[in-house]
Amino acid sequence: MPEKSDPLPNRILMDNSAGRVVFNHGAHAEKLGIDCLTCHHDAPTPEQAGVSCKSCHGLEFDASFKGHSYTMDPSTCATCHHMTLSHKKWGHSRHTKEFKLECTSCHHGPQIEARPQNCANCHDRKTDMGPILSLKNAVHTRCASCHEDAFRKDDMSSCATCHTATASRDLQMQGRLPKSALVPCSTCHETEPSRLVPGVMSAYHGLCISCHEKQGGPVDNCAQCHTK
Repeated sequence: MPEKSDPLPNRILMDNSAGRVVFNHGAHAEKLGIDCLTCHHDAPTPEQAGVSCKSCHGLEFDASFKGHSYTMDPSTCATCHHMTLSHKKWGHSRHTKEFKLECTSCHHGPQIEARPQNCANCHDRKTDMGPILSLKNAVHTRCASCHEDAFRKDDMSSCATCHTATASRDLQMQGRLPKSALVPCSTCHETEPSRLVPGVMSAYHGLCISCHEKQGGPVDNCAQCHTK
């Protein structure tokens, strides 16, 4: 039998320097019918609450953050990595038969490898190793030598020429984790990553105030939420 889940809290006390906030969780979740993912936007499914807000909001994207894939739950990947790129069938036989391309047009000549082999045998999937490019950079460089038009735009529309873009959230809802080619922030966002994720206070205020203003606000007095 599955384990019983914890009951939804009725009210939550948020303690902070501006004064405590009593948040009526029951009224928002049950009476108003607000979807769980509206606030718990990192949760893989509506049944899971996700991580604490402070786990992501307020972080500095510095050198210490590079190991976040080991310290953060993989189920939260889709929160920041919104899109996953998967490979389309690019047509190996079409290139060799219809376009009459020699193997060495894409694979290296015999001076490097005696016979054509899988690119990943030599190229690391993520990291350039001196003159040996990463797998991504090596493939992009080789394809761009013929398909210059597909690499002119530095946005998702150019990626879609060779890749199928899928929402990472959709994969998680299907019980699958986004794996291949997690898209870096710069693919879609011109803003620095450190400015994409608001601090804790800005996150709370942005979420709560924007919703209350839509319900007929305005929210222009701290004492409307904070108590001393």
